[in-house]
Amino acid sequence: MDRTVVGLFNDLPTARLAVEDLVSNGFLRDNISLVASDASGNYARFLRAPDAPVSAADSETVTTGEGAGFGAVVGAIIGALATVGALTIPGIGPVIAAGPLAATLGALGGAAVGAGAGAVTGGVTAALVNSGIPPEAADFYAEGIRQGHTLVTLHTDDVRYLDAENVLNRHMPIDVNQKATEWPSAH
Repeated sequence: MDRTVVGLFNDLPTARLAVEDLVSNGFLRDNISLVASDASGNYARFLRAPDAPVSAADSETVTTGEGAGFGAVVGAIIGALATVGALTIPGIGPVIAAGPLAATLGALGGAAVGAGAGAVTGGVTAALVNSGIPPEAADFYAEGIRQGHTLVTLHTDDVRYLDAENVLNRHMPIDVNQKATEWPSAH
C-alpha cells in the first residue's frame, strides 16, 4: 500500500536539505513534492530567470533565514525536483510548487480561482487529501504554508515509509499539532 509522508519546515533552505536527503537515500524525485509560500514574489522572480544573478535589492527582500544563498536554494530545488512552478492559491497567495503536488495544485488552483474567495485553502487541502492526508491534518498543513512555512511530501510504499519519516525528522519539521494551536484560521 502507498502512503504519503509529510514534513512542514520553517523555511525553504531547510526543506531543500530534506529533499536532497530524501533523494540521497534513494527516494525518487518523481515522488517528492514541495510547496513554499512566496508572498514576496522572490522565488517566482528567480524561476522566471533561473540563470539571472540575484540583485542586491532582491537579496534584501529575502528573509534573513534564506540569506545570500537565495539563488542557490531555489536552483537546488530546481535541480532536485525538475518541475518547479509559481502558482497563486486562493486563501494562501503566491507559492512555488514542485513535484506531483504542483500538478494537482495547478489543476485544482484553476478551479478554485473560478470558485472565488470561498475556496480559501481548499486547493492545497484537497490536493493533500487526494494524496492520503487526513482532512484535518491537510487543513493544518495548508495553514502552515499560508503562514510562510514550506511543505515537503513524499509518496512511498509501506516498506520505506518509516525510512522516509526518519529522513524528514532529521531536519526538524514543525510539530503541526502544537503549532496549529497558534494559528487562528486552522481551527
